[in-house]
Amino acid sequence: MSTSDEPHSLLNCTVKELADYSISGAASLPSVYFNHCPAVAEAEPVVNEEIATIDVSLLKNGTPEERSRVILDIGRACEEWGCFNVVNHGISESLQTAMMEAFSKFFNLTEEEKKYYTKTNLFEPVCHGTSTLLKGMDVRFWRDFLRVVVFPVFHYPDKPHDFRAISDEYAHKTREIYIELLRAIWESLDLDVSFMEESLELKSSRQTLVGNLYPPCPQPELALGLPPHSDPCLVTLLMQNKGYNGLQVLHNGKWIVIQLVPRSLLCLTGDIIEIISNGRYKSIVHRAMVSSESTRISVATQVTPPIENVTFAPAPKLLERSNCSTIFRGITFKEFLALKSQHKSMNSIMDSIKV
Repeated sequence: MSTSDEPHSLLNCTVKELADYSISGAASLPSVYFNHCPAVAEAEPVVNEEIATIDVSLLKNGTPEERSRVILDIGRACEEWGCFNVVNHGISESLQTAMMEAFSKFFNLTEEEKKYYTKTNLFEPVCHGTSTLLKGMDVRFWRDFLRVVVFPVFHYPDKPHDFRAISDEYAHKTREIYIELLRAIWESLDLDVSFMEESLELKSSRQTLVGNLYPPCPQPELALGLPPHSDPCLVTLLMQNKGYNGLQVLHNGKWIVIQLVPRSLLCLTGDIIEIISNGRYKSIVHRAMVSSESTRISVATQVTPPIENVTFAPAPKLLERSNCSTIFRGITFKEFLALKSQHKSMNSIMDSIKV
């Protein structure tokens, strides 16, 4: 059945509605979600491998030798993987659970209640959406989301009633973590931390919380929660509920299933880190798979420079010290997002800003 032949009501549903509709008796997946060829899936090697685990508490409270070792480990993880587990981060298990449940409660609101936050402009401070569309492709993905800007100005949805207090505390805790991690990443590149804070205007950087809902899919072999992509940010800190391990990262040409250490966060390096490091640290490509039985919820906090005020480029000191030429031209975050929306693959985006 072609997209044009499918019931209009189904094409205007959220993924949550479609999943509930499927549970009630409709077992087929609308063809607009067919974007994952089974033959391709079988040909792609998916393996389990361990990634680095970083004790972030040692950055503040460890001995100088312990801190130096952690910074080296972070640099190695950024260079070889583009991601690592973060433990001893200071966020209580109860707060992690509460944040996950707050997003779950939002997704369980009525469609009429959620519709108030459904925006066409993704720069809205509180934005609910569904089925991310790739530019130029008539295909959808098995995912609903709620994106909330929490810094430098704190925003929140009015429902559920406890979302405000929980997200405020969670945002504050994760902001402390990513600042420590960014400082460590800079030090691993032997760059001045004050340069990072000033050049990226870190004190006014934009922090967002994104909750992703991947409900049970009637035909998971044909669908994707999110396609292969990298994040247009400095770093992403991610946690997910227990159950289906749907997150996979691309490492040395192989898809790796990510199995998070209990209570840990996963740090993913973003596009901006790749540009500033002049390609030394790679922005990790990842994707979200779906299941026919399990609901997966992930909560990501991301940090980006101000939309227009900051131009980021390979760090001059890094170029001078290594005596190499710059790979990427300078670009503002707003310009980069515009390019990202026009390209279907990560390679084409990076190629378009190479000098």
